[in-house]
Amino acid sequence: MPLFERRRRAPLPSDVRDAVPLAGGEKVLAWARDEESGGHVLATTHHLAFVDAGGALVWERPWHEAESGTWKGETGLLTVLWVGHRPTQWRVTEPSLLQQTLRERIQASVVLADEFRTRSRRTVRVVIRQDLATGRLVEQAIPGKGASLEDPEVAAEAAERLSRLRTEVGL
Repeated sequence: MPLFERRRRAPLPSDVRDAVPLAGGEKVLAWARDEESGGHVLATTHHLAFVDAGGALVWERPWHEAESGTWKGETGLLTVLWVGHRPTQWRVTEPSLLQQTLRERIQASVVLADEFRTRSRRTVRVVIRQDLATGRLVEQAIPGKGASLEDPEVAAEAAERLSRLRTEVGL
């Protein structure tokens, strides 16, 4: 066996690929198999999608709804934090470009961001994101752990900072 022989990875199963609807110009950029469920996570130009082991689309979400992603190489645990939703996790141990693509697509959706600390020292991020499918700009106020947008002072600060961001991007 040659020293630098590359192991070819199996192609994306066609039933998995066919389960994810793609808009004109959209394509699958990366994918990985979840070791625990047998399903597949697919990163497209505009969305992140999950297809179960039976080849059925479970969900797809646009990149501007993904707040962040982390991958722990030692355990293979890939976690995506969603704006306004619970985190999603998969166990990905096969070589894949999914982790890199996840980071790139999330960053591509961020147009402008700001962050502030509340009086109780909690963090709130305000962000103008772009829907990568339509180009539409989306405003987000994302409270960190322990922060609440129900607090009138926090809500007012978030609104003021979003207003500044809107002005900076010409909205």
